Amino acid sequence: MTIIKRLRKTITTTFTAILVFALLTGASPAQSVFLGLISPSRRTAVKIPSEVIFRNSADAVFMLETFSISGETIRTGSGFFISETGLAVTNLHVFDYAASATITLYNGDVYAVRGVNATSEKHNLVMFSIDSDDGGWDYLPIADSDLIETGNSVYVIGSPLELINTMTAGIIGNVSREVNGESLIQITAPISFGSGGSALLNTRGEVIGVASQSYSYGQNLNLAVPINRINSMDPGEPVSLAEFIEIRESGE
Repeated sequence: MTIIKRLRKTITTTFTAILVFALLTGASPAQSVFLGLISPSRRTAVKIPSEVIFRNSADAVFMLETFSISGETIRTGSGFFISETGLAVTNLHVFDYAASATITLYNGDVYAVRGVNATSEKHNLVMFSIDSDDGGWDYLPIADSDLIETGNSVYVIGSPLELINTMTAGIIGNVSREVNGESLIQITAPISFGSGGSALLNTRGEVIGVASQSYSYGQNLNLAVPINRINSMDPGEPVSLAEFIEIRESGE
């Protein structure tokens, strides 16, 4: 094979690889070339454009609405899928006193919550499933929240004030803010009422936390539960929300 033929083959192979990478990540061909020049050990630190992160995440997050036993709305919150089977995560307080609940996806589809699969009172987290036997749900990839650093850029996607799929941006203000004996992630990304249970994402679109609370008397002093807290939760068969109320009241 002549040198010219080798060069042509190399150029063709490289260009094909760039296009494939661009299609898989949403990056432009120019960004893909840049990524290709970076050594594998540094590639994980490259940021994905925020608009790409939103597009990749939009169908995996949703608004939650909970109802009393009489059918009256109690509150709204946010949540996201962590498995293609439809297993989802939100803050436990979102389900307080709820006899039933629904989720509303970005496309407007509404599903009932089937039940609670696992809870952590200590970390204010709940895993739950929806009333659908469909598979192949879009879900968010999970990162190792032990690896985050103060100053990292972050995004929150949730449904504050029922504004479905609202994305905000900020940084990590402190990786380990002690609040009532719990180590939480302090962030500057804005959250509001209804943001509880929102996905906190890094610049690769991976979940690093679950938005949970704010300092109401501060400016962008918001908190999230590190996503590694779900590692201690063991999801089982779903328990209906009506039964879950009784279980919590009985202290079992």
